[in-house]
Amino acid sequence: MTDARRLRWAGERGLLIDVSEGENAHALASWLRSSEHSGGLVEIVPGPRTVLAVADREVLDLVAQDLARAPVSKSRPLTGEAVGVEVVYDGADLDLVCQQTGLTRDEVVHLHSSATFLVDFFGFSPGLAFTVGIPERLRVPRLGSPRTNVPAGSVAIANEYTVIYPGGTPGGWSIIGRSVSPPLWDPRRSPPNLINVGDQVRFRAVGP
Repeated sequence: MTDARRLRWAGERGLLIDVSEGENAHALASWLRSSEHSGGLVEIVPGPRTVLAVADREVLDLVAQDLARAPVSKSRPLTGEAVGVEVVYDGADLDLVCQQTGLTRDEVVHLHSSATFLVDFFGFSPGLAFTVGIPERLRVPRLGSPRTNVPAGSVAIANEYTVIYPGGTPGGWSIIGRSVSPPLWDPRRSPPNLINVGDQVRFRAVGP
């Protein structure tokens, strides 16, 4: 264990690694996948500020030793697929976002559709991908009062993230549009998801 990272046991077969200040969790996960004892790892799950390694305890003990010489990288490796999503920017909170940012509707659409987003992790609902990459000028807080049901396909933003709601779920983010592309998550499909952690996402504005 190093001074920069904190390691915690997560059950009998999990090691939860809190990354150091400024360190990129996905870069550390990529390093673990190529480390000396990666062959014994069952799963490596990066989050916003953590990496979960799953394996037998003996392997995890060795992984903890490996971490002592793992480099600290602040940049995220771009190794995923590029995915395009077509969006009609007519969301219920688009005007609210304009008020909060001082931007016009056209400026909001341009900023959002010009950025490249990265799938950071999946959230509380199956298929709910948190994509990071909102430009600074477009960052807004969560809504003061969340909705009890957000329609599937809604494109919503909060802080540095954009999500596309995969189904009717509660949500407290500002809805700026709706996806008209095939759903990124469909449990009837095999595999059900069209994007994975590490993929790049670009949103393209289309007409209603």
